[in-house]
This record gives sequence, structure tokens and C-alpha cells, in this order.
Amino acid sequence: MHHTAWTKKGSSLPSDRIPPKVQAQVTPIKAKGKQKHNDSTPPKSKEVRALEKLRDDLRKTSGQDKDPKGGCFCQARMHTLSPYTPICRACGLILCELNLPHFACPHCGNALLTSAARDSLVESLSAKVDETLAKEEEERQRAIQVARNAEGAFPTLSAAASRAGTPAPGSDTQTSHPVNQTHKILSLDSKTRKVKVSSYTPPAISRAASAERPAKEAEPEHKRVPAPPIEVVCSSAANPQRPWANMRGLNVTYVPPSRA
Repeated sequence: MHHTAWTKKGSSLPSDRIPPKVQAQVTPIKAKGKQKHNDSTPPKSKEVRALEKLRDDLRKTSGQDKDPKGGCFCQARMHTLSPYTPICRACGLILCELNLPHFACPHCGNALLTSAARDSLVESLSAKVDETLAKEEEERQRAIQVARNAEGAFPTLSAAASRAGTPAPGSDTQTSHPVNQTHKILSLDSKTRKVKVSSYTPPAISRAASAERPAKEAEPEHKRVPAPPIEVVCSSAANPQRPWANMRGLNVTYVPPSRA
């Protein structure tokens, strides 16, 4: 090796004065935006979401808060009787389904459920949610199986088409067969006696929009009966000459029946 002023004696390494080259580590740049996860779990039904909301509200609240909407005083004459708290045990008010159990009584303000009754209702709602989910999953699997059986009932044009049309075990029918897939249609013209081949593509349906639609559905607004007035409306002093007069101020005239 040729020795220079920049090399050390008895060594083949370069001098410490020469800074070593440092390779910059390339950091992978993460893509901006939310990554979409393919979730095969079907959206929850309206019944399941209502049960879960009621169960969560019972867990979070103490039962002493009043309904911000004011409750309902129809006493089950306009709406269905409440399946959870049909009557207030403090004042005896009959409660309809609009008076939710996690709120206080709209009349006296007492809690509709005790702590033990609230815990029992939470367990009952959890069991009902699991039962409803299992029933809906069973119905969904039955519908998928019926669709597979219906697809296998029609003859195919070739063995390759038969293999392509058979869904893989454990796969969904909608995944195996795209919605916007083009189909060939054979038709026979009765006048010309000729076979026509045409193509048909069904309209594409946005699955993301259909999956998000149940979550955006607004709850229907029910007509509520307001609370009765605190002051009792009394009529004025009765006239002794007309003890049966109408004191409400309605202009009513008595018409005697006509004689035959």
C-alpha cells in the first residue's frame, strides 16, 4: 500500500480525519388517510341497536334524571304499555312505552327501578341481544344456503363455468359473484328462428352506502301527551235559576224533539 500523510503507520485503515459515510435509513412513508378494514361482520339490525342502547343507558344512568323530552302522560291510551315499567310504584302513574326505564317518573320524579331491578333488567337485555344476534345469524346462513342451492339448480354451459359458478366453502355468495358481473343471455326469435346472444349487466349497488344506511336512520318522533295543568280550572258561580247551565262558555242551545 502506498503510504501518504493521511495514513497511519502499520495500518491499512484511513485516517480518522476523513469522516465515514453514513447511509441514511429510508423510513417507509405511511399513506395518509384512513385505511379501510374489510370487516365481514354484517351490520346490526334496528332491534339489536335499540336493545343495546337501552342496556347501555341503564348501566350509565342512576335513574334519577328526568326525560328531557318530558315523558308522556297518555297512560297507555295512545301508545303501548311499557314492557319494563308499566306503572310508577310511587305515584301510580300508568306509563307507556315512551317512558324509558332509565329515566325518572315524569310526574313525581322518583326512580322507576330499584338497583336490584335495574341489574336484573340489564342481564335480561344482554341475554335478549345475544339471542337476537344468534337468530339473525342463523337466518342469514339459511339465506346464503338457499341462494347456493338455487345457483346449483341451473345447468351450466361448460365445466369451467361450473367451477367458476360454484362458491368456495366458507365464502359468501355476494363475494363469489360480483354485483356488476356481465351475463350472457340466449334468446330465440320466434319469427326468424334464430338464436340471439345478448349481454346484461345489472345496476351496481353501493354496499358501503347500504351498510351505513341503518346507522343514519333517524328515530321516528312520536306524539307525546303533555302533563296536565297544575291549577284546576273552576267554573264561575252557578245561577240558581239555571242550575244545569253550561259554565264552560260553549254556545249551546237546547232543541226540543219534534212531536210526531
